Amino acid sequence: MNRKQWFSLHSWAGIKFSLLLFFISLTGTLAVFAYEIDWLLTPELRVEAPADGKERPAGELLAAAHTANPDWTVSSLNLGLPRFMAAEAIARDESGELQRIYINPYTAEVTGTAPWFNAHRFLRQTHRHLMLPLKWGLTIVGLLSIPLLLSFFSAFFIYKKWWRGFAKTPISGDTPRRWWGDLHRWLGIWSLPFIGLIALTGLWYLIERWGGSAPAATSLLPEAEAQAQPQDAARLTSAINQALAQNPGFELKRILVLKDKPLLLQGEDTAILVRDRANTIAVDANTQTLIGQIKGEQLSVHQRIAEAADPLHFGTFAGYPSKIIWFIWGLAMTILSGSGVWLCALRLGSRRKGPNPRAAWRLIGHSRWLQLALVLASLGLTLPFFFA
Repeated sequence: MNRKQWFSLHSWAGIKFSLLLFFISLTGTLAVFAYEIDWLLTPELRVEAPADGKERPAGELLAAAHTANPDWTVSSLNLGLPRFMAAEAIARDESGELQRIYINPYTAEVTGTAPWFNAHRFLRQTHRHLMLPLKWGLTIVGLLSIPLLLSFFSAFFIYKKWWRGFAKTPISGDTPRRWWGDLHRWLGIWSLPFIGLIALTGLWYLIERWGGSAPAATSLLPEAEAQAQPQDAARLTSAINQALAQNPGFELKRILVLKDKPLLLQGEDTAILVRDRANTIAVDANTQTLIGQIKGEQLSVHQRIAEAADPLHFGTFAGYPSKIIWFIWGLAMTILSGSGVWLCALRLGSRRKGPNPRAAWRLIGHSRWLQLALVLASLGLTLPFFFA
């Protein structure tokens, strides 16, 4: 293929799917700081850390969630939030609806409750599967990894000596077409690693959805049944502390409370680029017995790939430093999706009349109506949750 053909492929991949790419890029970018957005919107999530920063034992927090709403069934406790946020328990109320219970990690006091569907869920579900049934929504979003990969590879062939583009910023005073063209190339060059990574992880999610998923890390735990776990702080704290004492490098991030099963303690250990669930300790709080545990290093290559997908896709592997970088990269990718179409509008316009958005809109092709329908349907399907 010559340079002109690569350019045609690059333009086709970027323009024909531009509406969905823009929407998915935007929601994914905002999802990087979804918990922080919820913190702004939810007063119950806000707490102030004391000077010593000392937190109450996880058992006390879990017991507080049980005590505050005794008729609710608590299924998990999320402890891995920033210091200025409350711990978060997920529970089902008497009617079976999911709810959130917020607990101050420094006082073990419940600060309030909130519906399960919030900004975090909105951004995650629209980004992941457009609020559609998971099988088909995730397939549609996953298929976008193909035009992303085409855009990624074609960029190397249409931009000669592309490595020089890192320092070629848009120049103020240039014509709109040249300025937007320079911006598009500059953002594209700096975003190449991110675009490649997002495309590959997106392709992996598609493979997982259609039969290529790895066995869950928890499948390596020994099969064990247990009576309903206790709900009092003393026994919960004792069992959890005993389990953690045997794993001094383990940082507890989440507790799962499963029916007729031991408690599952999940968090960070020595393995890198894995989700918290890759490091799991099973403990029976009734008998104060450690049932078993798994570490990220024990996983197969297939499982390690699966566990690395989320940290790499959302940039959560190094806390705020990586999240800030991923947010900036995501914002650049969102702008790239829109600026490519705007460049077409400028090319199809004239000096006298300016850009021609209608011609650029038509250039997207008949799929533009399907893409617009998917975006609107995604937003429309969200409304019942917010106004419930």
